[in-house]
Amino acid sequence: MRHNVRPYIFTASIPPSATASVIAAIDIMRSEPERQENLWKVANYALKSFREAGFEIGNTETPIIPLYVRDNEKTFMVTRMLLDEGVFVNPVISPAVPPEDTLIRLAWMATHTIEQVDFAVDKTVKCFKKLGLL
Repeated sequence: MRHNVRPYIFTASIPPSATASVIAAIDIMRSEPERQENLWKVANYALKSFREAGFEIGNTETPIIPLYVRDNEKTFMVTRMLLDEGVFVNPVISPAVPPEDTLIRLAWMATHTIEQVDFAVDKTVKCFKKLGLL
């Protein structure tokens, strides 16, 4: 069957390279369960540490931890301050969220260590206190 009207047909399928990457990732998850175990060990430790330090994180239970700032300008400031301290975070500001709900997110991976969590918590406490956020 020939289609002469449209030279391009849209497709929503993922490219073969992306499919191969997903298959490889699933194979690693199955063959190396210790990676997921470490991820949850690190994530749970980080959640506990940030809560104990007094951060507002809501009811999250994932390895991506939100720390509420609730001010667009201060969200950018703390993001830059943390980068200068060696901690990478993602800012979430308006219009993605209302201005009173801005936050930064820390995303933990299976390769992170407890020592790295302690480092990030210490630096984040320092920066939040400097801005009067904690």
